[in-house]
Amino acid sequence: MKIRGYRSSDQTSINKLQAEFMEEFFPEFANDPEQYEWNVDIYDIDENYIKRGGKVWVVEDGDCVTGFGGVCLIDSNTAKIKRVRIGSLHRGNGLGKAIITRIENFCRDNQIKKILVDTDDRFEAAKSMYTDMGYEMYRSETEIQNGVEYTDNYYMKYL
Repeated sequence: MKIRGYRSSDQTSINKLQAEFMEEFFPEFANDPEQYEWNVDIYDIDENYIKRGGKVWVVEDGDCVTGFGGVCLIDSNTAKIKRVRIGSLHRGNGLGKAIITRIENFCRDNQIKKILVDTDDRFEAAKSMYTDMGYEMYRSETEIQNGVEYTDNYYMKYL
């Protein structure tokens, strides 16, 4: 397995991974038209990441994309980690951490001083990974969507 920069030809594979992620973790939104709006950035990586100064990396196993993760620039000093997704068969192997390390290196290379990220309360592995990598939680918010309660945890790290 290797991690490399995103290519436009990866878009279809990323869309498939996103659909699998939504089906696995958010099945209650399967037929909700708002689901597309909440995740619209993922369906056009070139427009929403690359053209805006961000970057996306993919995990490749042979010729199959098995994970991805990106970073968006908020301003000249701040970036936000977005949409880290690892296929279910490849989790637990340090791939998420490897993507975050690439994001941090990208931020250092671009003189970004602060990185933000948020994750749902149900993703214990992600919460542990961010904490272990030096991210500090600065806020938590609970909301109810379609009758289901979600808690989002917001983290930051200064480089």
